Amino acid sequence: MSPDLAQVVARICARVAPEAIARVVVLSSGVRVDIATGPDERRRWISGHQVLRELRLVGWRVQPHPDQLLVGRWSSVNLAHRVQTLTAGVQAMQEVIFTAEAVLAAVQRHYRAHHDAGPAEALAAAGAEVSAWYQRWPVRLAELEGFDREADRHVTQLLLARSQELERQVLPLCVLHRQVVDYSVAALGDLLPNWDGPVDVRARLLQRVGEHFAGFLPTPSGPAAMGES
Repeated sequence: MSPDLAQVVARICARVAPEAIARVVVLSSGVRVDIATGPDERRRWISGHQVLRELRLVGWRVQPHPDQLLVGRWSSVNLAHRVQTLTAGVQAMQEVIFTAEAVLAAVQRHYRAHHDAGPAEALAAAGAEVSAWYQRWPVRLAELEGFDREADRHVTQLLLARSQELERQVLPLCVLHRQVVDYSVAALGDLLPNWDGPVDVRARLLQRVGEHFAGFLPTPSGPAAMGES
């Protein structure tokens, strides 16, 4: 059975604000999300804001109130933002080198912060940190799987279609960049003994990544492929 609006909203709330109690109530015009985090008002505000931002990123019209959110029909403004965000992500992921550089920077940061832990721990922590960037859209799309995204208005139909086209492009790119992360971590493990020597670790890493992943980028599906995160 395909999930309904309440089920999808509940999934998103559980991911975005796992520390909160989010009760989803079905209304005639959508759903209401009641958010509670105990006596900590600041924590409740933060959780509510995080949930609000993520629900709007789906493309829904979301009205915030002090203790609840009202989720209703599609919003052309929010759908346009989703398209812009996805387009930016697809464009950014047309190059694998910046991911390798991000892994190197994260390894160096973790190693400096936890020098006693050793390089292996720094490599593992950096790999997990950068890989998490490329888990966000696959998780978001998994939450929407099977959900009926249709609309009556023509402009909304076009935005939904464009969003789903970009989603099909972003998924293989996320897989590719997670592979780049794993490869970079392994390559840096080989290069670690040379970090204090004359070898330019960054240059060696980027050379290896560039050679290994040459031609790996998926081919965009048509002129609409170049567009917005």
